[in-house]
Amino acid sequence: MYVTRCNNKEILKSLDSPYVTALLGPRRVGKTTLVQQLALEPGPFAQPQKKWVFLNMDARAERLRVEADQLDALIEERARQKIGASPLWIVIDEAQKCPALFEQIKLLYDRYKDQSLLKFILTGSGFLTLHQLSAETLAGRIELHQLREFTLRETTALKTGSAVPHKIQIFDHLIDPSGLSSLKNSIEALAPFREELQRSLRELLVWGGLPEVLSFDAEQEAEKKISYLANYLQTYLEKDVRDIGTVADLPLYQKMMEIVAQQTGSVREDKRIVDALGCSRDTLKKYRGFLEATLVYRELYPYIGSPLKRLVKSPKGFLTNNGLISYLTGIYDLALLEKSALIGHRFENWALREFQTWLDRDPRRSELFFWRTSGQVEVDLVIEKNPHVLPCEVTYGSRVDPKKVKHLKQFLQQEPRAHCGIYLYQGEFSYDPDARIIFLPAWTLG
Repeated sequence: MYVTRCNNKEILKSLDSPYVTALLGPRRVGKTTLVQQLALEPGPFAQPQKKWVFLNMDARAERLRVEADQLDALIEERARQKIGASPLWIVIDEAQKCPALFEQIKLLYDRYKDQSLLKFILTGSGFLTLHQLSAETLAGRIELHQLREFTLRETTALKTGSAVPHKIQIFDHLIDPSGLSSLKNSIEALAPFREELQRSLRELLVWGGLPEVLSFDAEQEAEKKISYLANYLQTYLEKDVRDIGTVADLPLYQKMMEIVAQQTGSVREDKRIVDALGCSRDTLKKYRGFLEATLVYRELYPYIGSPLKRLVKSPKGFLTNNGLISYLTGIYDLALLEKSALIGHRFENWALREFQTWLDRDPRRSELFFWRTSGQVEVDLVIEKNPHVLPCEVTYGSRVDPKKVKHLKQFLQQEPRAHCGIYLYQGEFSYDPDARIIFLPAWTLG
């Protein structure tokens, strides 16, 4: 079953523009599937006069042709027509693996940009390399979009075969002070999906949001999920990481991933990691940079916004896929996670991705942070979406922790741009107007 993505509208708008469209995201999150679906389903992108050509820079033969400056010839062979004879839509997967590609795209783009005869769609699982390569040669000609793992809403659509109404956007109510009055109505409209959303959330906490993992049944096919994740990791190491020539020690790299998985959601402690790996700080920094560049890891930095002061400077690190964390730590049982302190980090990891996917829909500047003072006052997430700031405590429990509420209040007192705070948890919805805190059930993020 094909699932419409949450940022489908923004991607479609880009595809309908004359610019080069780039879809960035980790391996196997559905980038190519999305484009292929558009090419096949009835609609403006599947018109008979539009011919689609699919290339893949993972394929050595195709990559060598492009490196020999033969992109135009390769396109014409696949399309069985001359470029310019009729509209061609060229999809190039793993574009970051062939730097020679970008200058040739630039030349073709500039030649046909005013004729609506050539549309390039690039996909990539290497953010920094594709971003840098496109910035160098395609500045002013390219639009970048992110595609991430399945969200709670998308997972529920996959599992139930019916979409949760996309017109209900809880996030938009939260960030806009004028939207709080209609928040309760939107949550009530989601209530019929509550059980399915809660079931999907439990699966995402253990197995992550890779579409093919979620296509297996939650319990009956756990071994298939584990096998898939094992193959996914091996493919990632062999294709994405090995292609980086400066990774000299793949076993060390995998060991670093295991440590990052264990410490997901925690403030980085480089000295402990260096001691555990037996490597230099420079090697750790370089390898962690590759993790980030291949879109499987991200860091949250402290929120430093006047008049907040005395903040710690070390970032928190997140291996972004809960399924990979399960595989690397060997813990696949939700009940076991719930008995440990690990469930909180899994829950925070999931919430981080949900908020980031929402922010992807808006081209305006936005960022995610955390807040912690030297006095150990902490807020798990701070969403900055100009001109608004939204602090969010994330806790897996169903009861309200007075200490976390106190931390939200302290942040709200110090940051005038924050109109309210969010307490994301497993309990019931309520709003405290005096404290300006919304107590939000996790399932409503679907």
